[in-house]
Amino acid sequence: MKNLFIQRMLVSTLLIIFGSIQIILDTSAGINYGYLMLFSGGIILLYSMISYIKSRKNKSLEKELSKEYDERDALIDGKVAYFSLQILVFEILIILFLLNFVVISANTSLIIVLISLIICEILSRKYYNHIL
Repeated sequence: MKNLFIQRMLVSTLLIIFGSIQIILDTSAGINYGYLMLFSGGIILLYSMISYIKSRKNKSLEKELSKEYDERDALIDGKVAYFSLQILVFEILIILFLLNFVVISANTSLIIVLISLIICEILSRKYYNHIL
């Protein structure tokens, strides 16, 4: 698992700073979203501090588990890539066959291929995560 402590701290401090600036400078009669930004920045700050304290305690366990997940993730990525490549080849062959009979623009065919590959990758990743 990637350590996101620094990124969370930066985002939370930016939200707190922007929220406080908006509270000070906003003179409109409507809803002041500065309070919402200040509140969400505080929640992210609190969450990041708690998760950082918890993660320091479990370093040895995390190192042991990361090796197992790295091998498993590499296996899943390989299977998903192979399956996506097979789907891509079949789609290209089908589109080439259809182009003999129907006029399809390049943009339309590329959009069809991209959307189908995105859906295929998501579903195959879920499948292999469930199976493995």
